[in-house]
Amino acid sequence: MTRFAILGGTGALGAALAGRLAAAGHQVWVGSRDPARARAFAKDLPGKAHGAGLVEAAEEAEIIFLTVPYVAQAETLRQVREAAHGKILVDATVPLKPPKVGTVQLPAAGCAAVEGAAILGEGVRVVSALQTIGAEKLASGQAIDADVLVAGDDAEAVETVRSVLSELGLRSWHVGPLANSAAAEAMTSLLIQLNRRYKLEQSGVKITGRPKGAPPRPRGLSVIPVAGLPLFAAGDDLAGAIVSALEASGERLENGDVVVVAQKAVSKVEGRSVPLASVQPGAEARAAAARADKDPAVVELVLAEAQELMRVVPGVVIARHRTGHVLANAGIDASNVPADEGPTVLLWPKDPDASARALRAALEARFGARLAVIVSDSLGRAWRMGTTGSAIGVSGMSPLRDRRGETDLFGRELKATVTGVADEIAAAASLVMGEAAEGIPAAIVRGATYQPAPADAGVGELIRPLEKDLFR
Repeated sequence: MTRFAILGGTGALGAALAGRLAAAGHQVWVGSRDPARARAFAKDLPGKAHGAGLVEAAEEAEIIFLTVPYVAQAETLRQVREAAHGKILVDATVPLKPPKVGTVQLPAAGCAAVEGAAILGEGVRVVSALQTIGAEKLASGQAIDADVLVAGDDAEAVETVRSVLSELGLRSWHVGPLANSAAAEAMTSLLIQLNRRYKLEQSGVKITGRPKGAPPRPRGLSVIPVAGLPLFAAGDDLAGAIVSALEASGERLENGDVVVVAQKAVSKVEGRSVPLASVQPGAEARAAAARADKDPAVVELVLAEAQELMRVVPGVVIARHRTGHVLANAGIDASNVPADEGPTVLLWPKDPDASARALRAALEARFGARLAVIVSDSLGRAWRMGTTGSAIGVSGMSPLRDRRGETDLFGRELKATVTGVADEIAAAASLVMGEAAEGIPAAIVRGATYQPAPADAGVGELIRPLEKDLFR
């Protein structure tokens, strides 16, 4: 059990740090200019916690954390200089000068940590850390998805501090001499700007990369819902709404991302809703509707959208859509469709591939990234119950991944393996987009392996040619 002093321990960052250290079983001395306030605060901490004045707290501790505002840094260090002699002092000071806290304002010495070390003298081992970790994150007690940049001239002291941070659930990196604290201190103002501009909650820094010579990490796949999208109507700007939602969440599209958008959202903005009262069924539609026990107006629309009706039985109309897809009701659906003009259904986009191309062009222009876009719908499958997300329109990727000629784990050549990668990606996205009241009509699939394709490529490769129909 180590004894720690938190100077400024009743402030937001100090209190959060004191709570983590006390919860980890350490003895904590909360130091404050107001000892009575420090004692009152310490009573609520778990384990052995004490409140005291600044000097007393520093005298009792083995390791000291300084968490006071920049304006109080110099005076606080002068007070505890003798008490800190021979000890490690972790300086978390950021040279913020209100009201322009979002502007980098480093001091003449280069950084606050170097200024502090000069006040303390050579008898104190100063380490800089914690400038980029928000107090709220630290106070949560939960895992923190951000890294700590640790600077210091004494390598042993730095590693001691990093060990403490690791015990508190924080990943840290030694970023060099104490003077390099300037980067972390400046970063705080940048993070404040990001929080304000993109409405983020305590953004942080995370170091990426892998050790030299290490084998590549296995690729992972993530599906990120695009939350906050509106209920779309004819004429709405689908791409603009996705951009606004992503910016509001702080998310950016990256090279290789696949944006999956529900067919209903695309159809709505393209004005593909049809009030059934406007449809006049013909004789063929009435006859098929009688066999299927369905609304003749719906069947009339199915006929208009289909190359042919392939199966008509009670409760079911299976059609080959004009795009070549085989599915129930030619994709016509009434779920999640407003019915202001009475019963209303939604047709597929006139050209789902063209819809995907237009959306991809707009998103690539905004984010400067190479993307793929899939328009998806939930389709049933022969001999299987339930629906899965499927690609009905594609841009920026080949919908198939031909692995013939590759080898398996035992060196055998693959002879017939062609993967419907666009359907697999659409199915993954459907897990977060949902089918009912989720209200998530778009998702980002990141980490998928696919073959980029020319702009005019589409979903056609996925459609089995009629001459290869295995069921007729």
